[in-house]
Amino acid sequence: MATLHYTEAGQGEALILLHSGGMSGAEWTPQIPRFARQFRVIAPDHLGHGRSPMIADRLTVADLGRAVLELLDDLGLPQASLVGSSLGGAVALWLTVHHPDRVSTLALYRVGYRKDPATHAGTRSMADPAYWRSVGLHGWLSAIHQPQGGPDAWQTVIQRVAEALDPATTDHAYDRATLKHIVQPTLLIVGDRDPVAPLEQILEMFQTMPNAGLWVIPYATHVTASNTWRAESFVLEVLRFLRRRQS
Repeated sequence: MATLHYTEAGQGEALILLHSGGMSGAEWTPQIPRFARQFRVIAPDHLGHGRSPMIADRLTVADLGRAVLELLDDLGLPQASLVGSSLGGAVALWLTVHHPDRVSTLALYRVGYRKDPATHAGTRSMADPAYWRSVGLHGWLSAIHQPQGGPDAWQTVIQRVAEALDPATTDHAYDRATLKHIVQPTLLIVGDRDPVAPLEQILEMFQTMPNAGLWVIPYATHVTASNTWRAESFVLEVLRFLRRRQS
């Protein structure tokens, strides 16, 4: 039985939605109904997030990827389309690099192909509980991560994410030679002012990956409002990309 908790909606080709670090599958709540009109949508909670257990002392992208692979096996899915947000994008990229036969189409949202001190600074800032209190989301994080150990467990969850992406130790570390071998249709989505996934790095991916498209969201940092006023346009653009692959 698969380790990950997940929700499912719709029928058809499988579409796996991989949430960002510190969130849960609930991140995709605004998009799931629209995606489910055309796809079998599966939205797991990553290891150590939401209702999925923590299986090791520290979080790694490889462990997160292997858990998603186990979920695909458990559901009898030889292949799926992946949409990954931030840390979820790192997991989607890991799966594509290490198990390319399991990935039919790829959308990478708010994620580059490597971490360095400059990009990790933004990740570390989001591991500070004060940040989430300042934007009024600490109560929601406390609720979704209650299964991780109580009302304050969310603070441990966000710290694990920063540790998993520490440039000195992370397994989210590729080079452009690796990117050249990613042949799946890929949509790269980034805010034009994102310090965590800087536009310059995403442009390197776009110029290197042989079958990549690029959507730059204007006036957007790492927080792009894809769950609020941009939710509709986000779904439309991703669906347009997925339909292009199907046609």
